[in-house]
Amino acid sequence: MTSSSDLQSLLKRLEKATSRLEELSSKRSESKPADGPRAAGPSSDAGSDNKPVREYEMAVKPQVDNFVEVSSKIGGVVGEQAQMIAQLFAAQQDFIRIATVTKKPSDSQLSQLLGPQQEIIQKIVAVKDSNRPSEFFDNLSAVAEGIAAFGWVAVQPTPVPYINDMKESAEFYSNRVLKKWRDSDSNQVDWVKAFLSILREMAAYVKQYHTTGMVWNPHGGEPEQAIQSIKGSSGPPAAGSSGGAPPPPPPLPTAEQLTEFKSGAASAEKEEGSARGALFADLNKGSDITSGLRKVDKDQMTHKNPALRSNKPVKVPANTAADSKPKAATSRPKRMELQNDKWYVENYGTEHLTIEATATKQTVYMYNCKGTTLDIKNKINSVAIDNCQKCGVVFDSLVSQCEIVNCKSVQIQARETVPSVLIDRTDGAHVFLSQEARDQTQITTAKASEVNVSFPYETENPEDDNFVEQPVPEQLQTVVKDGKLVTTVLEHAG
Repeated sequence: MTSSSDLQSLLKRLEKATSRLEELSSKRSESKPADGPRAAGPSSDAGSDNKPVREYEMAVKPQVDNFVEVSSKIGGVVGEQAQMIAQLFAAQQDFIRIATVTKKPSDSQLSQLLGPQQEIIQKIVAVKDSNRPSEFFDNLSAVAEGIAAFGWVAVQPTPVPYINDMKESAEFYSNRVLKKWRDSDSNQVDWVKAFLSILREMAAYVKQYHTTGMVWNPHGGEPEQAIQSIKGSSGPPAAGSSGGAPPPPPPLPTAEQLTEFKSGAASAEKEEGSARGALFADLNKGSDITSGLRKVDKDQMTHKNPALRSNKPVKVPANTAADSKPKAATSRPKRMELQNDKWYVENYGTEHLTIEATATKQTVYMYNCKGTTLDIKNKINSVAIDNCQKCGVVFDSLVSQCEIVNCKSVQIQARETVPSVLIDRTDGAHVFLSQEARDQTQITTAKASEVNVSFPYETENPEDDNFVEQPVPEQLQTVVKDGKLVTTVLEHAG
């Protein structure tokens, strides 16, 4: 057995070795700043243990992982888009980590720090835009609308309401996903719950740790250092470092080049001086300055010769620069075709079109049309009108709904029934309901203005029956009552 004196001597030796290692470590850390003049940015793990970073991971990461897993079951573009959300979460977590060790940046610096997140968001939206014919377009649209909630990091002083607004925008499309897949695919129901839970947990986290906006460290490092660390380089390599020597300066100009430069500068200065002298000479003439102008006869004056005013304007030659600009660059080909029970009507102008539906499961998607009138015969499933102006759509009967999104001055008319009409981000919409649809149609509006509904109105005298036009209220009044928000339509008396 080892004696107590041996144990004591062993402990003393360990203490000496530990103190020696501590001295060497401190000397090495003190000698690092002398290696070069540049200041190092925050390391990749600086601030990782701070509470806001850990809580963000605990609150949001499980929801993101669950969403990625559910999306992988659906597969295709849905799974691809979900992987981008996982990348966006990682980028935002790194941004929060940087904020805990960095002073508050200026607006221009903030935009550079947000660069990685903005690039991923643009890719997520691009997935939606490039897959419009997909049967999962509603899923892609829900994510593209709701993903803007990740922009709360740049919102002050109310980031939580901003997240909730983006969540409501996503619910517009997620409700369509539920209507379409509720009875046929349980994975779609789980998908909607998983995505909305990300936004819900994010709002709860922001409310607790960033109530009035992103919290920065007033005693932290400079934002430029963080920007350089994101870009992967914190400045030019120092002398003696592994980055190598800086590039040599450009060669000095030769004597001939200097002579040519001086002669050219002298000639330019001489021409400028002569032009300036001529200008002052003309100004010094006084009233004689107009002596060089040509006199216009009375028969050449348009205000005294009506015949000249009747002449047609001069036409610009066809080979001018104005006509040399490409005109067909922005035009898109017209398209009206049926693909997998879905009619596509795109890029039409002032024309009258007719669709003869052959099955109730068929749908119609109308996109980027101006001044177009579309007549849909027979009963179909649904109609969607997207990014159209001054268009009219008439249909017999719908199984589910008619949707109007991003439109201006459109009209729809139901000859028979339409269970639901959804109007989102639209300025000017007129809905004409039939006698049969009047008491059965539900109209939902969001961010819409100038929405009117016309329907037949019955009176005691049948001869007086006519269509009544009424506007959908736009002004709402909200008050707090018994701890809850109570919203009513604002009515003006008088």
